[in-house]
Amino acid sequence: MILVSGAILIPLSHIDRAVFSGPAEDPAAGLGSATGSATEAPGLQGRPPESSPQNGAGQACGPFPQFPDETCTGWQHTGVSLRECPKKVTEPGVTLDGCRFVGGLEIGAAGVTITRSRVEGLVQPRGDLQDLQLIDVEIDGTGHVDPARGDSQLAIGSENYTCIRCHIHDTGRGANLGRNVQIEDSYLHGFPYMDGKHMTAIGSNGGSNFTIRHNRLECDVSGCSAALSLYGDFAPVSEVLVEHNLFNTTGSYCTYAGSVDGKPYPNGTNVRYLDNRFGKKFSDTCGQYGPVTSWSGGNGNQWQGNSWQDGSGSVNP
Repeated sequence: MILVSGAILIPLSHIDRAVFSGPAEDPAAGLGSATGSATEAPGLQGRPPESSPQNGAGQACGPFPQFPDETCTGWQHTGVSLRECPKKVTEPGVTLDGCRFVGGLEIGAAGVTITRSRVEGLVQPRGDLQDLQLIDVEIDGTGHVDPARGDSQLAIGSENYTCIRCHIHDTGRGANLGRNVQIEDSYLHGFPYMDGKHMTAIGSNGGSNFTIRHNRLECDVSGCSAALSLYGDFAPVSEVLVEHNLFNTTGSYCTYAGSVDGKPYPNGTNVRYLDNRFGKKFSDTCGQYGPVTSWSGGNGNQWQGNSWQDGSGSVNP
């Protein structure tokens, strides 16, 4: 994991107050130089780093049982000034820092790293992202989502990528999981209304090798199914770690846990839910019908330490 020093508190509403500035600051130590064909265009500027009662000066998101929000995810808390960068990245192994990608981000090479940046649109392609790493990145779908096409307009997915301290919002859905995905210290929420689209903050239709650790996951419109859904539609759900997350939804359940009856691959294997918290932000039962469904014991699956956020007891499948 790469940590960027200088965390600050900036409410998301302050994006409207962001000022246009000149070129980006030099990348923080440890991030390397910003390379590629970025243009010196006007960009958005975060506030200078300052002390935070919640996170402390120079720290990222507070440790569990605190949970990420907009004050410690995305680019604003780093204090970086953004410049506009070309939306298509074609140089293998490049690191781009302090970029504003207008109209989305298209990954056309392996091993790309994006740090302290803002994506205005969606990350493409939907498929193999070739070991893409996003660190302190905001993905904002505002104005780029057609409600009639909601399912195809997820923020990012679905194979071979990492998202650390990402702030994902106002996209058709959040993040999709296919193979080899890590999402950590991130905040996914605020999806627009798309009735019948089976929306989730994070979802999978089958696959393996997922790590979903210390995130705040919310889905709160009537098109939502869950905060986290693991469905065996196109492949078995296997080798999954879900740890230290906070779930809230207006959907049916806060999580579908990988073994969904009636799916082509109904049995999840080596699916571990460890020390997660189930919230009551939208319902006293987390989801409309309960906190969890589609859990199966055995097959290496593990359910341990999961409880209500308010301290009212354990959550059992």
